[in-house]
Formats: sequence, C-alpha cells, structure tokens
Amino acid sequence: MTTQHAMLRGALALGLFALVTAGSVALTRAVTEERIAAHQLAYQHRQLQEVLPASLASVPVQAVLESAFSLPDPTPLGHRTPQEGWRVQQGSEAATILPVVTRQGYNGEIRLLVAIDQSGKLTGVRVTHHQETPGLGDDIERSRSDWITSFNGLSLENLPPSGWAVSKEGGEFDSFTGATITPRAVINAVYEALHYYQRELAQQEPKP
Repeated sequence: MTTQHAMLRGALALGLFALVTAGSVALTRAVTEERIAAHQLAYQHRQLQEVLPASLASVPVQAVLESAFSLPDPTPLGHRTPQEGWRVQQGSEAATILPVVTRQGYNGEIRLLVAIDQSGKLTGVRVTHHQETPGLGDDIERSRSDWITSFNGLSLENLPPSGWAVSKEGGEFDSFTGATITPRAVINAVYEALHYYQRELAQQEPKP
C-alpha cells in the first residue's frame, strides 16, 4: 500500500469518525432537550394546581389543562407568540391562571404562573423557570423560601401602585440580601399581569 493510499484511508476513517461523533452528540442533545422540556412541562402542570385558591384545589390537573383558552394579545405578559391561559371554575368559584415571562431578571428570563380569582385578587404566584444566581436570586422559588406567597390575597384595589416595589424603594415587598433586581422583576411582572387581567379578562368572569 502506498503512502498516499494509507493517508487517504486515514482521512476517510477520520472523517467517518467525525460524522459518527457529530451524529451521536446531536442525538444526545435532542434527547436531552426533549427530556428537559418534558420535565419542565410536568413541573408546570403541578404548579398550576398550587396557584389555585383552596376552593379549587381539588380540581384534577386534567380538568385544569382542559380549561385552556387563547389569550388576547399576550404581549403585555412578556410573550412574543400566541399563548394560552387557564380559566378554572367549579360551582360559583373561578380563577384564571396566566403564564407570564419577564426579561428583567438578573440572568435572563423568569417565567411565572399568576392566578387571579373573579374578584381580582391573586390566589397564587409560582416561578416555573429562571436562571437567577443560586443562593441569591433563587429565593423566588417556593422550595427555597415563602417570599413568593407574599402576593397571595393582593389586588390592584388593596395595594396602591407605590406598594408594588421592594421595601428599600418604598414598596411592600422584601428584597433579598444582595439581590434586588430579581424580586423587582417578579413584582413588576405580577403587577402587569393584574392590569392585563383587569383590562382583558375581568369582564368575562362570573362575579363572586
């Protein structure tokens, strides 16, 4: 075998190896991304029930999912594509759950579920995705602290505009030590969600 043939065979083998490696990496990435998406979706489904008021806590997840409806212009909620919300009703009790995203976080997007009852009060807020700094901004997670529950029961009527801010800025919400940007982003997003509900959806709700 000539040196030229040997070099050609080596190049072909190397090329084949590169193709196989690239294919394996792409396949692994695709499978991993699919699993992550599935886990995030399952997590969101669990959070849907958590934000509902106690009177609707017994509504099965499947029934909650089937209550989805298309949101009118979701741009104020931070979305760039069409989105669905959930309107859950049982007897005379009803609540609307809105998916919200803010890009004002310290490290990027923060995704939330915001639930509002038919009187315009918040029944629950949960963070479904974020990239905030561990040990600082991640206190927005319910598993890390109860800070996120401080929204429960609040509305545009029982808290003035000046109250929708962290305490160091004259508002009613605690900030985190060394992390003001993260809680501020969440507060602003929830405040906007309340305005969106009042402007776009409140008239469609049965009155309590």
